[in-house]
Amino acid sequence: MRWAFESMMTTLLASFSLFLIACILFTKSNRILAVGYRTLTFICILSVVRLILPIEFNFGHNIHLNRILSMIPVFFRKKHRFFNFFSVSLWGIGVIIWIIGIIIHLHKYIKTYRKDKFLIQTFGILVSNESKYRTALSSVCSEYGLNRNFRIYEISGICSPMIFSLFDPIIIFPANNHYTDKEIIFIFRHEIGHFFHHHLLYQFFVHIFVIIYWWNPLNHYIQEQIDALLEMSIDHIFLSSVNETKAYLNCLLNIKKQAMQKITFCSSNSFLSLNNVRESILEKRFQVLTHTSQKHYFFSAFVSIVSISIFILSYCFTFRGVGIPAEAKSGEVFSLTQENSYAIVNENGTYDLYLHDQYIETVNSLKGYDLIPIYTTKEDIP
Repeated sequence: MRWAFESMMTTLLASFSLFLIACILFTKSNRILAVGYRTLTFICILSVVRLILPIEFNFGHNIHLNRILSMIPVFFRKKHRFFNFFSVSLWGIGVIIWIIGIIIHLHKYIKTYRKDKFLIQTFGILVSNESKYRTALSSVCSEYGLNRNFRIYEISGICSPMIFSLFDPIIIFPANNHYTDKEIIFIFRHEIGHFFHHHLLYQFFVHIFVIIYWWNPLNHYIQEQIDALLEMSIDHIFLSSVNETKAYLNCLLNIKKQAMQKITFCSSNSFLSLNNVRESILEKRFQVLTHTSQKHYFFSAFVSIVSISIFILSYCFTFRGVGIPAEAKSGEVFSLTQENSYAIVNENGTYDLYLHDQYIETVNSLKGYDLIPIYTTKEDIP
């Protein structure tokens, strides 16, 4: 098992391919209905897991790039000497910047979480003991089989009900709301459903992923898509009857209408909201709720098999560049010695030759290379 620039390059290619499949399917409601939101969620999870584990295993094989594409890994892995004192590659510099960025973004996440909690407790009004909330909350907790109390706050400036915090969940309502008793029950069933199905934990892991891959330009869309899929999974519990589904849809519309008149000050770090203010997402949620029988199981299975295959194959094969020694470029005479080269034996009896840790070629015999060391895997290199 190892981690290098080539394994990271293969990881990005596989993960972005999986996420591209999810994005294409997520753009249209009919595609979501055809494949199913659970399959979409599964593909997103595969994409995230692949990025979390950007490694290559010993059983993997190399796919050697052509000379032009090999310029990418060679460019990043080539070491440059500074001040005649130390040498470092662009990949090494990038890793240092990456780690510094992780520390900065983790600090920002913790700071934002504390700020949101301070705003809720300072400007919010604790309404846990109000009868309209206490009775509905007790009923919904019994329905989920939960024996715990959730603190309930009303606060000005938020657009819709939401649940906040992984460790000490708080349910928040907009101040001066006009929700009916039935709508309050729907809201509690939705928000406590997020807690019951561990969606707050999933959201926390997504934020950790975003912190680690802070440089990923697709982070915002990844968070948005996963949040929408979590909302759809909770929407699914309101399909026990046609009347209940209609009442729930009316509840969403009422929340949408009231949300249009409010501005939120809270960040999205630790919140899951009942209402997504983007009409395109809300429309997709409506379509999934009202067209549950349109799923195509063959298409869903096909997409799942393709996604799993991409995930597994990305661990079986690693794209690796073909290095051209600097001595060869300049026309100088050079030789492979014990100090500057080594060979990796392959399962088929051939050998991969490396000079200055760059792949040169694969040979059938080491005749003429008697002095270079031979290793089974790169992990054996001291």
